Amino acid sequence: MSTRTPASLDGRRDGRASLTERYVHAATRSLPEDQRADVAEELRASITDRVESLRAERGPSAEEAERMALEELGDPDRLAAGYTGRRLGLIGPELYPQYVRVLKAILVTVVPILTAVIALVEAVDGASVGAIVGRAVWMAFTVALHVAFWVTLTFAIVERSASDRERLERSVGATWSPEQLPDLPRGSRASLGEACTNIVWLGILAAAIVWQQVASPLGDSIPVLDPDLWSFWLPLILALLAAEAVLEIVKYRAGGEWTVRFATVNTVLGAVFAAPVVYLAATDRLLNPAAVAEIQQGWAGFDPGVAHTVILVSALVIWAWDSVEGWRKALG
Repeated sequence: MSTRTPASLDGRRDGRASLTERYVHAATRSLPEDQRADVAEELRASITDRVESLRAERGPSAEEAERMALEELGDPDRLAAGYTGRRLGLIGPELYPQYVRVLKAILVTVVPILTAVIALVEAVDGASVGAIVGRAVWMAFTVALHVAFWVTLTFAIVERSASDRERLERSVGATWSPEQLPDLPRGSRASLGEACTNIVWLGILAAAIVWQQVASPLGDSIPVLDPDLWSFWLPLILALLAAEAVLEIVKYRAGGEWTVRFATVNTVLGAVFAAPVVYLAATDRLLNPAAVAEIQQGWAGFDPGVAHTVILVSALVIWAWDSVEGWRKALG
């Protein structure tokens, strides 16, 4: 009998992904990227060998032998657990490398920037060198602590939001069959690291909005943003930030695939978020007049009009860039 690989195992047949490719995708999607390719190649070879063995022993068609081989392997999630090992900590071994990379990336970006801002504000207020250093060090420690907590919490929640529930449902539910295999992604996939990074940045922005109100870096606890905005605009912006975070979680739980639907929602939600920021900046209503006066006491050249323009342009650029990236991934 021929040992040629059956057509059903060769990528796609009649425009549809083969069961083997769908099985390999399901079994390796949760593995670290540096292991995924090797495990996928090994798994394909194992399935091909078993299909050929079944055809030689029992004489079924290639499609029937492929289905039998996959049924013998069983639930791909259980197989993946065998490759990664059982989760023994808050962040599982398959996600720990991504967790460390994301944590380091945010720490080396956020902590120095906020520390420099605090030092500049203290210097403008005429504080002594000792006071500047002390406040900057304390702020660096506080921010680093918050970043570490929220990054860890985000990874733990996102990691468990889908995989554990699906495995539990399968363990107490019906017997697994190849029909339950997910389709291969059609567009670019968003990794867990990308999802967690986006959620953490959204959380940092939301925390900054609240922080500037309750613990302003300016003297006499003067909020940077106009306190009158808390009557409607700032709660709206916080709600939209939460909606953006929910979109990231939903997208990841759906397989991390950028689809036209997700790109559309991302564009619309980004526009809805940018709109109030642009409107408030365009009408010079974003910054607190008392904060502007406080800043101008130490920096006479500070122009609130220029600051509002920078905020307006930044909001539009970020929205446009994020929208284009989403569509590029969905259509690419």
